[in-house]
Amino acid sequence: MFSILSADFSKNGSSRGLKRLLSGLLTLLAIASMSACSSNPAPLKQQYDLGPLAAIPASSVNAVTSAPAGLRFVLADIQTTAALDSQAMLYRLQYENAQQLKAYAYARWSMPPAQLIQQRFKQQTSAAGGLVLQRNQAAPDTPVLQLELDEFSQVFSSASSSHAQLNGRALISKNGKVLRHRQFQIQLPARQADAAGGATALQLAVDQLIAELQQEILQLN
Repeated sequence: MFSILSADFSKNGSSRGLKRLLSGLLTLLAIASMSACSSNPAPLKQQYDLGPLAAIPASSVNAVTSAPAGLRFVLADIQTTAALDSQAMLYRLQYENAQQLKAYAYARWSMPPAQLIQQRFKQQTSAAGGLVLQRNQAAPDTPVLQLELDEFSQVFSSASSSHAQLNGRALISKNGKVLRHRQFQIQLPARQADAAGGATALQLAVDQLIAELQQEILQLN
């Protein structure tokens, strides 16, 4: 068997033989390295939702605890931009190009944002003793809440600092008459600059929006 220890080159051919041997060894090392890389599993995709209600601290000002049991309203289907009509978790690098919306490669929402927020409204209102109704279940004078969502993303001000950004419009009507229409822009800091941190911050932003809108509906009763 040929090996480095047993190699016996002639005086004239030793240089060429050594070069061929070294070249072969380098090729074998490259193949072994490629094989090792190909055997590593691809990163698993993580799915996020807005978390269980128990995840909200009892002392949080964003927690929905003050809505009375008599709260009833209709939540119309939430309208979103085309960019939000998917399960992609979106972010912006404000320090590079704030106009470029990007999606995490290995993190996704369990549902599109509109569905997540719709579900969260029902959970929060039910937990407070109220009820989100369908149109065919509601009396004519039941308040109707319509939401349009423009931004539901994580914005990085630097590589190590980010915040949740929740923008849109809310319209509350009753008996076919618009009673309130306003813009909302909610920013909350993320505790960590990654997808998990963004998901938690967006959860708190949604909870804050729900609390504010519940109070507005109550004021119109």
